[in-house]
Amino acid sequence: MATMVPERRGRPRAEDSRQKLAQVITVARDLFCELGYRAVTMREVAERASVSTRTLYNRYADKLSLFAACLDVGATAFPRIAPGPGETTEQILARHAAEIVRVLSIDTSVRLGVLVYREGADFPEMLRAAEANQHRHLVLPLVRYLDQVGLAAPGAERAASLFIAMALSEWQRCVTFRHPMPSAVEIDRHAAFVARTFLHGMVRDHD
Repeated sequence: MATMVPERRGRPRAEDSRQKLAQVITVARDLFCELGYRAVTMREVAERASVSTRTLYNRYADKLSLFAACLDVGATAFPRIAPGPGETTEQILARHAAEIVRVLSIDTSVRLGVLVYREGADFPEMLRAAEANQHRHLVLPLVRYLDQVGLAAPGAERAASLFIAMALSEWQRCVTFRHPMPSAVEIDRHAAFVARTFLHGMVRDHD
């Protein structure tokens, strides 16, 4: 008589868990964008995501942890600094700056940026979470790249923070004053200016 081999359930369960987690983040992100940080409750997120509040709290201790997780998942779309064949450091930095702005110009990223700007004064923990996210996913990778190309020095982290601030300045202006997001041409032009200024300063050509 043949022996029945039990079906392995580990992998499907792990996949189900990942899908459920992704659903929670998607629901939470959409609710934050739609209702604002103040109005969202953990119970509503659990109900919309079809999970129990206990399951939600087992994964996220509180609303701030859930909000930070939404930022972290969104940050996975940020580009890696990957030099192309024959590219100069200036070209690499310009392309990287443009790619960052393109990611942040996606609708959900814009709405989260507006949310942080609008409610950050009332919920400073949101500002700290957003700043930590930017430091971890944008500043530190740039510090590592600058070190690889021999540009790291005392103050490299501060320099990387300055580059990111310069790269995001036009995007930030559009979000703050509710202007249309910059076009692809405008993004590339600004990114090239940022990279050039970061590496060489405001040098004027003399006739």
